Amino acid sequence: MPGVTRNGKEQTLIATNIGRRDWGEWMDFVEGISDELPSLTYLADALRNPIILPEELIGGLLRVGHKMIVSGSSKAGKSFLLIELALGLACGSSWLGFKCKSSRVLYVNLEIDKASCINRFKTIMDAKSIDVKYADNITIWNLRGNALPMDQLVPKLIRRIKNQNYSAVIIDPIYKVITGDENNASDMGKFCNYFDKICLETGCSTIYCHHHSKGTQGQKKAQDRGSGSGVFARDPDAIIDLIQLDTTPDFILKYAATVNSTAWRVEGSLREFPNFKPVNCWFNYPIHEIDTKGVLSSTFVEGSRDANLSKSGKRKQTKETRKEELDDAFTAVCMGKKSCQIEELAEYMGLSERTIQARLQEFSEDYISKKKEVHKL
Repeated sequence: MPGVTRNGKEQTLIATNIGRRDWGEWMDFVEGISDELPSLTYLADALRNPIILPEELIGGLLRVGHKMIVSGSSKAGKSFLLIELALGLACGSSWLGFKCKSSRVLYVNLEIDKASCINRFKTIMDAKSIDVKYADNITIWNLRGNALPMDQLVPKLIRRIKNQNYSAVIIDPIYKVITGDENNASDMGKFCNYFDKICLETGCSTIYCHHHSKGTQGQKKAQDRGSGSGVFARDPDAIIDLIQLDTTPDFILKYAATVNSTAWRVEGSLREFPNFKPVNCWFNYPIHEIDTKGVLSSTFVEGSRDANLSKSGKRKQTKETRKEELDDAFTAVCMGKKSCQIEELAEYMGLSERTIQARLQEFSEDYISKKKEVHKL
């Protein structure tokens, strides 16, 4: 108080009109400091220091601490694909051609019984010739029959793995723990916040499995095929989607590993990285294998306009599509060689040799044919 002597010293006025104007402003200020939310980031200050991004958990797809959804139709082998991912992370190998960071993984199994789950891991490890030593990097939480709604499950999950050096949590599938109405954006927004909480509290990436909506998916974009609210397309940092390719029994017999093999296309929508070129693969039980021969490159997605038109024989051809089909066929038939026979191209493309000759003549700047042997210039 100005003019008052205290401990032998006279107090003086230092400043006026400082602090908050009233009690309400002061309470807002106090609550703003203690509301447990992150502080403000001033861009100018942040740019003065090097920007350190989280490591890439899956090269070109997902960073540590980010979220990824794997979606697909029934019989796509989604759970097998997620187990393959868990093993790829445990080994530091690759998954669908993408390099994985060597990591500890928690696999939350909500769908099959404990023995079946462990047997599935072993079957895939045997098929991929994975050394049993890498099993040390994988922990399985078997919750079939004990699943809880997400709001109750997440705190228990965090307590179990926090500060245990895990890099990824895989939840398979989410329909077992979903809270609220799957078609309600507000409910699903709250539900997806629990994945953020896992990432924030544990530092792990959260990867979860979802299913396609009912009906034909071929004419939809990858991010729009998942069942329920559009939140599932907007929330993850990476969307990996499997959709079946339209193949015939004869095609399967000719090119697939077994008569029970199915063909799939993996498409993605990424927030942190550029989108990748779709990956074609076979599901040869119990593993997915990339189509390295390129035989699936000219195959259409089930239910797509192109697939329907190809069946009806009315697919509109352009010079660009004719060239693309010829290029794909040449790559698939040659399998690394420099040339192939016209009859091989005709058989692969389902066209007559005369049509193939006409196609080669049309693209004579790129191809040359001598005595029915085709070379690419």
